[in-house]
Amino acid sequence: MPKVQAATVKVRPEMTVLSEEQRKGRAINAVAEFLMRKLLVPKIYLKPIEFSVDVLAVDRAGSGDIHGVRIGPLSEPLLGSVARKIFEIRLENILTSPGFSGFHFKYIAVQPTFVDFLSKKKLFAENGIGRVGIIEIIESPSAPPEARIAIPAERFQVAPAEIKQMDAFQKKIPADIEIRD
Repeated sequence: MPKVQAATVKVRPEMTVLSEEQRKGRAINAVAEFLMRKLLVPKIYLKPIEFSVDVLAVDRAGSGDIHGVRIGPLSEPLLGSVARKIFEIRLENILTSPGFSGFHFKYIAVQPTFVDFLSKKKLFAENGIGRVGIIEIIESPSAPPEARIAIPAERFQVAPAEIKQMDAFQKKIPADIEIRD
């Protein structure tokens, strides 16, 4: 009687260590997926060079709200006061960056351990009209990362010139993700 041979299954080892750039790319995808579900008729740009954000989304339904998302640090800072201070400066630079203006809704996306730290920072506009929202990036070894609202964003005022700049950008650059007719 012939021997039955079992098939050899080759298992690809799972990448357990991702670089910061890989984690950021996965977070960008998670945020884009989140905005696809949140907005009615979204037009989404991934890492648009013209703007200082990682994800730019325009909701073409109704008022044409412009959403900008910056991905913050996704890995824990090293223990120690110097590393912590560098981390805090990096987050502060994201929040106060002049390139982070021109959006009706602004978000910073971080891992859940940073939400409490960020919630104590200045998230409100000087005139009180607008608040930067915080999106949590929940990472899992067995599934794609998930984006969730930790602190909702509030609408900022946007100058008409900035809206015209966004309109011109949309006319010349095709979106990475959009609903097609």
